Amino acid sequence: MHPFARGAAFVDRSGAVVAADPGFAAQLGLEPDGDLTGALRARAETVPELRALLAGDGPAVAHVAGLDGQVLELQRVPSGEGTLLLARTSNDAECLEHAMRSQGLTRLAAGVAHDIKNPLNAMALQLALLADKLSSAGDAGVASASHLGALRDQIGRVNEVVRRFLDVTDPSAPLGYTDVGALLADTVSLFGHDARRRRIELHADAAPGAARTRCDPGRVSRLVLGLVSRALVETPEGGRMSVRVEPEAASLRVTIEHAAGEPDPELGYYTDVAAAAARALGGELAVVREGALERLTLRLPRNDRE
Repeated sequence: MHPFARGAAFVDRSGAVVAADPGFAAQLGLEPDGDLTGALRARAETVPELRALLAGDGPAVAHVAGLDGQVLELQRVPSGEGTLLLARTSNDAECLEHAMRSQGLTRLAAGVAHDIKNPLNAMALQLALLADKLSSAGDAGVASASHLGALRDQIGRVNEVVRRFLDVTDPSAPLGYTDVGALLADTVSLFGHDARRRRIELHADAAPGAARTRCDPGRVSRLVLGLVSRALVETPEGGRMSVRVEPEAASLRVTIEHAAGEPDPELGYYTDVAAAAARALGGELAVVREGALERLTLRLPRNDRE
């Protein structure tokens, strides 16, 4: 059973299970084709928290041992005809917290980036006006020309970084598709400083227009950003990492290869989240480790208009 799958069951007023999906039965370790009512009641006899939950006593949420010893959270939602039981694993809460944090930070970062672009544009305009005034100042104008040019170049450089940051964190798809090639190139560029700091050779074979997807731009961006970040974090200092995107028959393929150091246990759930996200977009994620090399392959549906 996938660790992020949820389950639900409806129990009538007599305590009989009227309906339950396979996820509910699996997470509680019950036989989906067996006597769910009897099995649930028998389980409740040995678990006081579950017994109180089914009886409508105590808190509306109970924590019980689930499949493979995982802590399972059961929530009681009363209704006129009985009770709806919602089951989720302990990982779900952490996943939702990360999702909310990611969404909040994305909005915050987009706002900060816009606030940076406005003064940058004002500075560029003032530099243009200053250069125009100095052009008639003789030697002073000639002497300051190179300095003004250097300032313009640096403003343009910062403006480009902000543009890439906005395109990655708050992408749009006015033409109905997401340019994964451009998205990947911008993402890798933003991680350039971290790679240089850790002496990681980072190479990207991703050009704008190379591959497009019809999937939601925000979700694609978060998925690509998460995968590149995860791979870079797990690449040891002095290692190598490459990223490329290429079209296939009905899909596009993003391949991330990197030197694999010691796996970080705290990053383990990233793979599960990313795989679930890829499936939700109609694609798939495969992670293969061969000795000292790890390869992440993400496939997404191509844009129908390509």
